Amino acid sequence: MIAMNLLRYQEYLKQYVNQAIQESDGSNRGVSEILWTIQVKGFLVRNRVEKQRALDDARKAFDDHRHWPREIILSHLGIAPEK
Repeated sequence: MIAMNLLRYQEYLKQYVNQAIQESDGSNRGVSEILWTIQVKGFLVRNRVEKQRALDDARKAFDDHRHWPREIILSHLGIAPEK
């Protein structure tokens, strides 16, 4: 079993969510759609476990809680909203 580095996981989670927010139309649905376009490709991807888990968790949060205010979803993920 491969151990996951939590600091890297948090870093990738924040990166994916911020990227999706910037590229979206501003809605939670738009953020979810952008997250689904992001892919972790290739066999030799560095930190693959952390990247894939972060992306999966971000997708799940925005898919399951689209009706929640974005600040609550970010808090649920452990990410501070950017100002």
